[in-house]
Amino acid sequence: MTASNLSDEHAECYSKGSQENSGASRWRVKSLWIYPVKSCRGVELSEGTVISTGMQYDRQFSFARLQGGFPASSTETDAEAKIEWKFITQRERPQLAQVKTEIWIPDPLSPDYSPDHPNVQSEGVLIFKFPIEDGLWGWMSNQFVRMGGRAFERSFQVPYNPTQKQIKDAGYETEKMIIWKDSPLSLLIASTSPSQNNPVMKELSRFLNISSSLGLFRVSDERELYRCAPRKEQLGYQSRVGFQDAYPLHLLNLASVRDVGKRLIKGSPTLSALQFRCNILITGPEAYAEDDWKSIKIGESEYYVCCRTARCILPNVNQITGVRDKTEPYQTLRSYRAIDPGAGKNACLGMQMVPAEEECTIKVGDFIEVLETGEHYYLKQ
Repeated sequence: MTASNLSDEHAECYSKGSQENSGASRWRVKSLWIYPVKSCRGVELSEGTVISTGMQYDRQFSFARLQGGFPASSTETDAEAKIEWKFITQRERPQLAQVKTEIWIPDPLSPDYSPDHPNVQSEGVLIFKFPIEDGLWGWMSNQFVRMGGRAFERSFQVPYNPTQKQIKDAGYETEKMIIWKDSPLSLLIASTSPSQNNPVMKELSRFLNISSSLGLFRVSDERELYRCAPRKEQLGYQSRVGFQDAYPLHLLNLASVRDVGKRLIKGSPTLSALQFRCNILITGPEAYAEDDWKSIKIGESEYYVCCRTARCILPNVNQITGVRDKTEPYQTLRSYRAIDPGAGKNACLGMQMVPAEEECTIKVGDFIEVLETGEHYYLKQ
């Protein structure tokens, strides 16, 4: 995409929605996003494929750090000392917002295309870029930024979905990675461990201010989803996720974001919809109209609206600079959006969804139709 569909998100026309859903007031998809690496910079799309786990390519990777104590004695193993990989997010490392990601997908029409090329066999590559802060290049980058330029960046790439042969040849290992209350087996693609000796990962670890081992994991075992999600008997399949926090898809209404922004403490940074890291941003409905949606149609496909999105401090992070505000919008949201008894004192904004089909297409501009409304009760993990 050359220009973001969010470039005009603060235009006055998006401040108020409409109860009508016809003619010029049709409710539409405004912007689409995927986050190939959990908690890193998102990628905006004009259209995309929705699969059973959400948007294709969404949250298929996650960074994790090694945590736990050292063995207490020479006879105690690492497992007994509970040394474990645990996922990291912007909640504790807001700098992750400055880690950019790209996915390069093989093009069969390219003159250089070959089914035997490693990048084709791995279904593409994942590209990382992050600001250089070390050494002379870091100093030069800082000077360049002060003069209005862009920061110098370090980049590296990994196979998007390595084959079994590529896994074996590269020596990738499968490890348990803690994500909330789950510990799915995940593929360790890169790390700062001596066995991999990856200097770029070590530089990234310093950028993120992580002193323990840093690892990059890819989804290996998808996690089955129950909680507020429809069951297999209703869907035809059991809903599941990759490295999403809870549900496959997150929908957000721009009018709701604009209403929150108007209520922030005076002097607070301007609130962007980017801070809520949704997959599907819509325009048209009045603020918070989405709170009681139970099922909707986007384009030609149906979606189950499972529950509201309970909010933490992550939206306080500016998704461009990686700087976290001390209070907003978290403080304002908690003052009036603790609306779901199941979520307790947690504020809610946005809706969590499951696709009714295992594969469908979604596009910017798709119309939205509400099929069913009703009560929601958030179920915690």
